[in-house]
Amino acid sequence: MNRTYKSITSFLGVFLFMFCLPGLVAAAERPLVSVDWLAKNLNKKDMVILDVSEFIHYEKGHIPKAVKAFGPWMSMNREFVGFMMPPETDLVDMIRGYGVNNDSFVVIYDEGITSKDTAKSARALWTLHTLGLNKVAILDGGMAAWKQTEKPVSTVAATPLGGDFTAKMVPSKVASLAEVKKKIGSSRVYFVDNRIADQYFGHEKNSEISRSGHLPGALLWPSEFMTIAGVDFAPSYFRKTKELEKMAGGIHLPSDKSVEVITYSNHGLAAAMGYFVLHDLLGYKNVKIFDGSIIEASAAEDVPMVINRWGWEK
Repeated sequence: MNRTYKSITSFLGVFLFMFCLPGLVAAAERPLVSVDWLAKNLNKKDMVILDVSEFIHYEKGHIPKAVKAFGPWMSMNREFVGFMMPPETDLVDMIRGYGVNNDSFVVIYDEGITSKDTAKSARALWTLHTLGLNKVAILDGGMAAWKQTEKPVSTVAATPLGGDFTAKMVPSKVASLAEVKKKIGSSRVYFVDNRIADQYFGHEKNSEISRSGHLPGALLWPSEFMTIAGVDFAPSYFRKTKELEKMAGGIHLPSDKSVEVITYSNHGLAAAMGYFVLHDLLGYKNVKIFDGSIIEASAAEDVPMVINRWGWEK
Protein backbone atom coordinates (compact mmCIF):
# COMPACT_ATOMS: atom_id res chain seq x y z
CA MET A 1 0.00 0.00 0.00
CA ASN A 2 2.81 2.38 0.96
CA ARG A 3 4.69 1.50 -2.23
CA THR A 4 1.62 2.25 -4.35
CA TYR A 5 1.04 5.52 -2.49
CA LYS A 6 4.65 6.59 -2.99
CA SER A 7 4.47 5.76 -6.70
CA ILE A 8 1.31 7.82 -7.11
CA THR A 9 2.70 10.80 -5.19
CA SER A 10 5.96 10.64 -7.15
CA PHE A 11 4.03 10.60 -10.42
CA LEU A 12 1.89 13.54 -9.30
CA GLY A 13 4.97 15.46 -8.25
CA VAL A 14 6.62 14.99 -11.64
CA PHE A 15 3.35 15.80 -13.44
CA LEU A 16 2.81 19.01 -11.50
CA PHE A 17 6.42 20.06 -12.03
CA MET A 18 6.18 19.51 -15.78
CA PHE A 19 2.80 21.23 -15.93
CA CYS A 20 3.86 24.27 -13.92
CA LEU A 21 7.35 24.72 -15.37
CA PRO A 22 6.26 26.59 -18.53
CA GLY A 23 4.26 28.97 -16.38
CA LEU A 24 7.23 29.65 -14.13
CA VAL A 25 9.47 30.32 -17.12
CA ALA A 26 6.86 32.59 -18.67
CA ALA A 27 6.50 34.50 -15.41
CA ALA A 28 10.25 35.04 -15.30
CA GLU A 29 10.39 36.27 -18.90
CA ARG A 30 7.30 38.44 -19.13
CA PRO A 31 7.85 41.87 -20.70
CA LEU A 32 6.86 43.86 -17.59
CA VAL A 33 8.16 42.89 -14.15
CA SER A 34 7.39 44.30 -10.71
CA VAL A 35 9.89 45.54 -8.15
CA ASP A 36 8.91 42.67 -5.87
CA TRP A 37 9.67 40.12 -8.58
CA LEU A 38 13.02 41.72 -9.36
CA ALA A 39 14.00 41.91 -5.68
CA LYS A 40 13.38 38.17 -5.35
CA ASN A 41 15.32 37.37 -8.52
CA LEU A 42 18.36 39.67 -8.28
CA ASN A 43 20.68 36.68 -8.12
CA LYS A 44 18.94 34.76 -10.89
CA LYS A 45 21.40 33.13 -13.26
CA ASP A 46 21.72 34.86 -16.64
CA MET A 47 19.94 37.98 -15.33
CA VAL A 48 21.34 41.30 -16.58
CA ILE A 49 19.93 44.56 -15.19
CA LEU A 50 20.42 47.71 -17.26
CA ASP A 51 19.99 51.22 -15.83
CA VAL A 52 19.15 53.71 -18.61
CA SER A 53 18.66 56.72 -16.36
CA GLU A 54 20.97 59.74 -16.34
CA PHE A 55 24.47 58.93 -15.06
CA ILE A 56 24.10 61.30 -12.11
CA HIS A 57 21.10 59.30 -10.89
CA TYR A 58 23.02 56.05 -11.28
CA GLU A 59 25.89 57.45 -9.19
CA LYS A 60 23.57 58.55 -6.39
CA GLY A 61 22.06 55.09 -6.10
CA HIS A 62 20.95 52.23 -8.30
CA ILE A 63 19.57 48.72 -8.09
CA PRO A 64 22.28 46.30 -6.91
CA LYS A 65 24.17 44.70 -9.83
CA ALA A 66 22.63 47.12 -12.35
CA VAL A 67 24.91 48.23 -15.19
CA LYS A 68 24.79 51.83 -16.44
CA ALA A 69 23.71 51.46 -20.05
CA PHE A 70 23.27 53.34 -23.33
CA GLY A 71 25.06 56.49 -22.15
CA PRO A 72 27.02 57.29 -25.36
CA TRP A 73 24.03 56.74 -27.65
CA MET A 74 24.08 60.17 -29.30
CA SER A 75 27.84 60.17 -29.91
CA MET A 76 27.47 56.81 -31.69
CA ASN A 77 24.74 58.12 -33.98
CA ARG A 78 26.84 59.49 -36.83
CA GLU A 79 23.94 61.13 -38.65
CA PHE A 80 22.57 62.56 -35.39
CA VAL A 81 18.92 62.16 -36.35
CA GLY A 82 16.98 61.97 -33.10
CA PHE A 83 17.50 58.63 -31.40
CA MET A 84 18.00 56.71 -34.64
CA MET A 85 19.71 53.39 -34.08
CA PRO A 86 23.52 53.60 -34.22
CA PRO A 87 25.51 51.17 -36.40
CA GLU A 88 24.96 47.52 -35.52
CA THR A 89 28.62 46.79 -34.77
CA ASP A 90 28.83 49.67 -32.29
CA LEU A 91 25.67 48.54 -30.54
CA VAL A 92 26.79 44.93 -30.29
CA ASP A 93 30.14 45.95 -28.77
CA MET A 94 28.36 48.15 -26.25
CA ILE A 95 25.80 45.48 -25.31
CA ARG A 96 28.49 42.83 -24.87
CA GLY A 97 30.24 45.28 -22.56
CA TYR A 98 27.16 45.19 -20.33
CA GLY A 99 27.65 41.44 -19.87
CA VAL A 100 24.76 40.44 -22.13
CA ASN A 101 24.89 36.92 -23.59
CA ASN A 102 22.63 35.30 -26.16
CA ASP A 103 20.72 33.51 -23.39
CA SER A 104 20.52 36.47 -21.00
CA PHE A 105 17.27 37.74 -19.53
CA VAL A 106 17.59 41.53 -19.52
CA VAL A 107 15.61 43.81 -17.21
CA ILE A 108 15.70 47.52 -18.05
CA TYR A 109 14.77 50.40 -15.78
CA ASP A 110 14.88 54.20 -15.67
CA GLU A 111 14.13 57.00 -13.19
CA GLY A 112 10.47 55.98 -13.28
CA ILE A 113 9.03 59.39 -12.41
CA THR A 114 7.46 60.38 -15.74
CA SER A 115 6.34 58.66 -18.92
CA LYS A 116 9.31 60.31 -20.64
CA ASP A 117 11.57 58.41 -18.25
CA THR A 118 9.88 55.12 -19.11
CA ALA A 119 10.26 55.86 -22.81
CA LYS A 120 14.02 55.41 -22.42
CA SER A 121 13.49 51.86 -21.16
CA ALA A 122 11.05 51.18 -23.99
CA ARG A 123 13.54 52.44 -26.56
CA ALA A 124 16.28 50.21 -25.13
CA LEU A 125 13.91 47.22 -25.18
CA TRP A 126 12.96 47.86 -28.81
CA THR A 127 16.63 48.18 -29.73
CA LEU A 128 17.39 44.77 -28.20
CA HIS A 129 14.35 43.27 -29.94
CA THR A 130 15.60 44.68 -33.25
CA LEU A 131 18.99 43.09 -32.64
CA GLY A 132 17.30 39.73 -32.05
CA LEU A 133 17.27 39.54 -28.24
CA ASN A 134 13.71 38.81 -27.10
CA LYS A 135 14.10 37.93 -23.43
CA VAL A 136 13.82 41.54 -22.32
CA ALA A 137 11.57 43.20 -19.73
CA ILE A 138 10.91 46.66 -18.32
CA LEU A 139 10.78 47.23 -14.57
CA ASP A 140 7.33 48.71 -13.95
CA GLY A 141 7.68 52.02 -12.14
CA GLY A 142 11.45 52.08 -12.52
CA MET A 143 13.75 53.38 -9.80
CA ALA A 144 10.97 55.49 -8.30
CA ALA A 145 8.94 52.36 -7.53
CA TRP A 146 12.06 50.57 -6.26
CA LYS A 147 12.78 53.36 -3.76
CA GLN A 148 9.13 53.84 -2.84
CA THR A 149 8.95 50.21 -1.74
CA GLU A 150 12.22 50.57 0.20
CA LYS A 151 14.20 48.04 -1.79
CA PRO A 152 18.02 47.95 -1.38
CA VAL A 153 20.08 50.58 -3.22
CA SER A 154 23.75 50.42 -4.17
CA THR A 155 26.31 53.10 -5.02
CA VAL A 156 28.91 50.59 -6.22
CA ALA A 157 29.24 50.64 -10.00
CA ALA A 158 28.82 47.22 -11.58
CA THR A 159 31.80 45.83 -13.52
CA PRO A 160 30.39 43.01 -15.65
CA LEU A 161 32.42 40.48 -17.58
CA GLY A 162 32.13 40.79 -21.34
CA GLY A 163 29.18 38.97 -22.89
CA ASP A 164 28.95 36.89 -26.06
CA PHE A 165 25.84 38.51 -27.51
CA THR A 166 25.51 38.04 -31.28
CA ALA A 167 23.03 40.16 -33.19
CA LYS A 168 20.41 38.65 -35.48
CA MET A 169 18.82 41.73 -36.97
CA VAL A 170 15.03 41.81 -37.30
CA PRO A 171 14.36 44.36 -40.08
CA SER A 172 10.59 44.07 -39.57
CA LYS A 173 10.95 46.07 -36.33
CA VAL A 174 12.14 49.20 -38.15
CA ALA A 175 10.41 51.47 -40.66
CA SER A 176 12.66 53.65 -42.81
CA LEU A 177 11.73 57.00 -44.33
CA ALA A 178 11.43 55.35 -47.76
CA GLU A 179 9.03 52.74 -46.38
CA VAL A 180 6.94 55.39 -44.63
CA LYS A 181 6.63 57.38 -47.86
CA LYS A 182 5.31 54.31 -49.65
CA LYS A 183 2.82 53.37 -46.94
CA ILE A 184 1.29 56.77 -46.16
CA GLY A 185 -2.34 56.55 -47.26
CA SER A 186 -2.45 52.74 -47.26
CA SER A 187 -5.60 51.27 -45.74
CA ARG A 188 -3.56 48.27 -44.58
CA VAL A 189 -1.11 50.23 -42.42
CA TYR A 190 -1.93 52.11 -39.22
CA PHE A 191 0.33 54.97 -38.19
CA VAL A 192 0.20 55.83 -34.48
CA ASP A 193 1.51 59.22 -33.33
CA ASN A 194 2.70 59.04 -29.72
CA ARG A 195 3.38 62.76 -29.21
CA ILE A 196 1.29 65.23 -27.23
CA ALA A 197 -1.91 66.51 -28.85
CA ASP A 198 -0.65 70.05 -29.59
CA GLN A 199 2.24 68.65 -31.60
CA TYR A 200 0.00 66.18 -33.43
CA PHE A 201 -2.45 68.94 -34.39
CA GLY A 202 0.42 71.20 -35.47
CA HIS A 203 -0.13 73.95 -32.91
CA GLU A 204 3.38 73.62 -31.52
CA LYS A 205 6.63 71.87 -32.37
CA ASN A 206 10.09 71.36 -30.97
CA SER A 207 12.73 73.72 -32.35
CA GLU A 208 14.60 70.94 -34.18
CA ILE A 209 11.45 69.85 -36.06
CA SER A 210 11.31 71.46 -39.52
CA ARG A 211 7.53 71.43 -40.05
CA SER A 212 4.47 71.15 -37.82
CA GLY A 213 1.71 68.57 -37.96
CA HIS A 214 1.35 64.82 -38.29
CA LEU A 215 1.53 62.16 -41.00
CA PRO A 216 -1.71 61.83 -42.99
CA GLY A 217 -4.14 59.37 -41.42
CA ALA A 218 -2.08 58.92 -38.25
CA LEU A 219 -3.96 58.02 -35.07
CA LEU A 220 -3.17 60.04 -31.94
CA TRP A 221 -2.21 58.15 -28.77
CA PRO A 222 0.07 60.25 -26.53
CA SER A 223 2.57 58.11 -24.65
CA GLU A 224 1.91 60.08 -21.45
CA PHE A 225 -1.55 58.47 -21.28
CA MET A 226 -0.05 54.97 -21.21
CA THR A 227 1.11 55.25 -17.59
CA ILE A 228 -0.32 56.60 -14.34
CA ALA A 229 2.79 58.67 -13.62
CA GLY A 230 2.05 61.39 -11.07
CA VAL A 231 -1.46 60.19 -10.19
CA ASP A 232 -1.53 60.39 -6.39
CA PHE A 233 2.29 60.62 -6.51
CA ALA A 234 2.52 57.26 -8.30
CA PRO A 235 5.68 56.28 -10.18
CA SER A 236 5.41 55.69 -13.92
CA TYR A 237 3.44 52.44 -13.73
CA PHE A 238 1.86 51.22 -16.95
CA ARG A 239 -1.92 51.22 -17.03
CA LYS A 240 -3.72 47.90 -16.75
CA THR A 241 -4.07 45.88 -19.94
CA LYS A 242 -7.85 46.35 -20.04
CA GLU A 243 -7.43 50.13 -19.91
CA LEU A 244 -4.85 50.04 -22.68
CA GLU A 245 -7.13 47.82 -24.79
CA LYS A 246 -9.93 50.39 -24.42
CA MET A 247 -7.57 53.17 -25.42
CA ALA A 248 -6.47 51.25 -28.51
CA GLY A 249 -10.11 50.78 -29.47
CA GLY A 250 -10.81 54.42 -28.67
CA ILE A 251 -8.35 55.63 -31.29
CA HIS A 252 -9.93 53.18 -33.77
CA LEU A 253 -7.05 50.73 -33.91
CA PRO A 254 -8.45 47.37 -35.10
CA SER A 255 -8.74 44.53 -32.60
CA ASP A 256 -7.11 42.29 -35.23
CA LYS A 257 -3.63 41.83 -33.75
CA SER A 258 -2.09 40.95 -37.12
CA VAL A 259 -2.49 44.42 -38.67
CA GLU A 260 0.63 46.41 -39.48
CA VAL A 261 1.28 49.31 -37.11
CA ILE A 262 4.01 51.95 -37.39
CA THR A 263 4.58 54.16 -34.36
CA TYR A 264 6.41 57.48 -34.42
CA SER A 265 7.06 60.56 -32.29
CA ASN A 266 9.49 63.48 -32.49
CA HIS A 267 12.75 61.58 -32.01
CA GLY A 268 11.55 57.98 -31.62
CA LEU A 269 11.48 57.82 -27.80
CA ALA A 270 7.75 58.18 -27.23
CA ALA A 271 7.26 55.95 -30.28
CA ALA A 272 9.01 53.19 -28.33
CA MET A 273 6.30 53.47 -25.67
CA GLY A 274 3.76 52.87 -28.41
CA TYR A 275 5.74 49.87 -29.62
CA PHE A 276 6.03 48.35 -26.14
CA VAL A 277 2.36 48.80 -25.26
CA LEU A 278 1.08 47.50 -28.59
CA HIS A 279 3.57 44.68 -29.13
CA ASP A 280 4.44 43.48 -25.64
CA LEU A 281 1.40 44.34 -23.54
CA LEU A 282 -1.45 44.10 -26.05
CA GLY A 283 -0.02 41.42 -28.34
CA TYR A 284 0.00 43.15 -31.74
CA LYS A 285 2.33 41.02 -33.84
CA ASN A 286 3.38 43.42 -36.60
CA VAL A 287 4.56 46.63 -34.91
CA LYS A 288 7.54 48.70 -35.97
CA ILE A 289 8.98 52.11 -35.17
CA PHE A 290 9.62 54.81 -37.76
CA ASP A 291 13.18 55.22 -36.56
CA GLY A 292 13.75 58.75 -37.84
CA SER A 293 10.24 59.79 -36.76
CA ILE A 294 9.03 63.38 -37.30
CA ILE A 295 12.49 64.93 -37.05
CA GLU A 296 13.39 63.06 -40.25
CA ALA A 297 9.97 63.20 -41.95
CA SER A 298 9.51 66.95 -41.44
CA ALA A 299 12.89 67.62 -43.05
CA ALA A 300 11.87 65.70 -46.18
CA GLU A 301 9.88 68.09 -48.36
CA ASP A 302 8.11 65.28 -50.21
CA VAL A 303 6.51 63.91 -47.03
CA PRO A 304 3.04 65.45 -46.49
CA MET A 305 2.21 66.85 -43.05
CA VAL A 306 -1.31 67.56 -41.81
CA ILE A 307 -2.16 70.56 -39.61
CA ASN A 308 -5.56 70.84 -37.92
CA ARG A 309 -6.94 74.37 -38.05
CA TRP A 310 -9.86 75.64 -36.00
CA GLY A 311 -10.46 78.89 -37.91
CA TRP A 312 -9.07 81.48 -35.52
CA GLU A 313 -5.40 81.05 -36.31
CA LYS A 314 -3.56 83.86 -38.08
